[in-house]
Amino acid sequence: MSTDPAPARRRPTHRKGRATLTRASVGQAALDFLGRHGPAELTMRALATELGVSPRALYNYVDDRRDLITVAAEIFESAWQPPPLDPAPDRWRDTLRAYCRDLRAHYRRHPGMTTLALTENITTARHPTMLRNVDALIGFFTEIDGTGLPPREAYLACMESIRQVVGFVEFQDRPHDRPPPHLDPAELRQSPPPWLREGIEDLPHLRRAAEHPHPELPDSVFEFTLDVLVEGIAAAAGRPTS
Repeated sequence: MSTDPAPARRRPTHRKGRATLTRASVGQAALDFLGRHGPAELTMRALATELGVSPRALYNYVDDRRDLITVAAEIFESAWQPPPLDPAPDRWRDTLRAYCRDLRAHYRRHPGMTTLALTENITTARHPTMLRNVDALIGFFTEIDGTGLPPREAYLACMESIRQVVGFVEFQDRPHDRPPPHLDPAELRQSPPPWLREGIEDLPHLRRAAEHPHPELPDSVFEFTLDVLVEGIAAAAGRPTS
């Protein structure tokens, strides 16, 4: 008689023709839901309806809505594999730009995550991949241009780079990608926008800017944002240490 242990019973991957739920699949479904509807609409009941299950079924995999969005955020964080950073004097500006462009693209692929992070303070989702990415970016800033930034300033530069990207996606990209019903998409492409060109007769600088409105797409505005960010960091790196 064999004394080998019985093989572990595997959970079925499908039931009644439909994939069975897991904690990861529920989190992915929440992430997809956020992209289509936004954080305000994400409830346990709404997600259960979309998945064709009862809300009670979701509680087998997540504790509550907070746990649900934490899992979604962890999946989002683990999915981003940034391009390599090179701190060499002739390379660091270009690689930082590529890093920020790639992070922007990742957020745009998952609409709703910027709003979620800003409104619900998802600080409990500290996925190891995200922590490694942050650590690598801080290390990059300590080595740029040969001398680098002191640790405190390297940390601040890291956080500001992420804030610039996240803020741009939330306030610049989001209205362009998904124009609100009350806004004409054509108006979003005008710089300055129409609402900044009204009643400005006694505001000379704004009036001059408004005399020659021109189309301004988010990509070109983002490049200007990167110019400001990169050259500001370069100036900080070039300052003598006190």
